[in-house]
Amino acid sequence: MTTYTIQAGDTLSRVSKRFGIPVPSIMTVNGIVDPNKIRVGQKLQIPEATTDMTLLPPVPAPPAPVTASSGLVIDRKRFALPESQFFSKEFPKDLIVLHFTAGQTARSAFDSWINSPLEVATAYLVDVDGKVYETFNPKCWAYHLGITGAPAANHKHDKRSIGIEIANVGPLKESGANLNWWPRDWGAKWCVKTETSKYVAKTYRGFDFYAPFAEEQMVSVEQLVRHLCETFSIPHVLPPAAKRTEFDMAFFGSFSGVASHQNFRKDKYDMGPAFDWSRL
Repeated sequence: MTTYTIQAGDTLSRVSKRFGIPVPSIMTVNGIVDPNKIRVGQKLQIPEATTDMTLLPPVPAPPAPVTASSGLVIDRKRFALPESQFFSKEFPKDLIVLHFTAGQTARSAFDSWINSPLEVATAYLVDVDGKVYETFNPKCWAYHLGITGAPAANHKHDKRSIGIEIANVGPLKESGANLNWWPRDWGAKWCVKTETSKYVAKTYRGFDFYAPFAEEQMVSVEQLVRHLCETFSIPHVLPPAAKRTEFDMAFFGSFSGVASHQNFRKDKYDMGPAFDWSRL
């Protein structure tokens, strides 16, 4: 994350506009309760403008109509993004990139994107209960990889890929008897460490614990990946086992098939060690 020091005349709204990050996301990361109570010299942690910044609380919504495609149920209405939130130009697809949201629900991811001025999103969301949502036409594209140094006119990997965002909080940190996730400087409780079904204990990129993926999610991801590979003639191919957890642009820059965010960014953790690649 970027660190920003509050200057005279700053407001959270002004900081939000400067970095293109929603005010609620900045507040949650920094444990701010009152947006009007910030002070000169205060240091703020600014989340990155990638898809994994889903910090808004869950908001209940009524069920929406769904459509079926090859046995897979996809809701194309409930979390449909406006055209201002993605690029409508269509590009050929030869890659699927899996992400986790670093948040608890599909709704929180959608709200985070809709409140950002940037075209940051993935075409699909998979909620904790396995429900699948299409946010925009997968023939189109949006920023979702955040590859460092990529010029604005040449986001070729964003354009050639279809992103799938899976609701999952990601890495966890030990805090006494608890495991916490990252809001409020890793102060948000996830579970008690004795609740072993609620985490996977495996070290990856500096973290020793990760939140698991629900069985309903895994079934839906299997179906969605198969559907997209068939629809877009994307090779239903996984990276070699030794490559699945690696950042390697020399390899993944020309890879076609199914990969994950961690393959394109050495500072990302999704999909992490809790994801079972063999299911694909």
